[in-house]
Amino acid sequence: MVCQRQKGFTLVEVLIALMVLTIGLLAVASMQTLSVTGNSQAVRTTKAAIWAENTMETLIKRPYQHADLQDVANPGVDGLNCTDLVGTPPCSADGGPTVQGSFTVFWNVADNHPVIGCKIIRVLVRRNHTALERPNVVLDFIKMAPN
Repeated sequence: MVCQRQKGFTLVEVLIALMVLTIGLLAVASMQTLSVTGNSQAVRTTKAAIWAENTMETLIKRPYQHADLQDVANPGVDGLNCTDLVGTPPCSADGGPTVQGSFTVFWNVADNHPVIGCKIIRVLVRRNHTALERPNVVLDFIKMAPN
């Protein structure tokens, strides 16, 4: 009597297939975690951009000599680069800070820059998690003096 070989998988083949499947599932799970993290960061950045745009639109509509558009806290272009409200020495914003949800909105102005008769308005939006965190969104606008 001749033994016929039975059809099917050996235990070793099944274990190898399970190992390959497990590695694939773990890779998909880690990609899913990264995707959720990336999506939440994108939502925060979008919200920050909306706050920055709304603030900038409000400032653009103001007259050239409006109190909100005066360079008082850190005169000149160096004041534009004040990206946090604490530091060494502490920075002061020309306008704001205004807390809007989980964000702080503030702005700085530089008179007669880049040319005389213009001012740069820089709106910065920062998350409230930590005072030293860099701004999420920075918008610049050049406003010309009326003739």
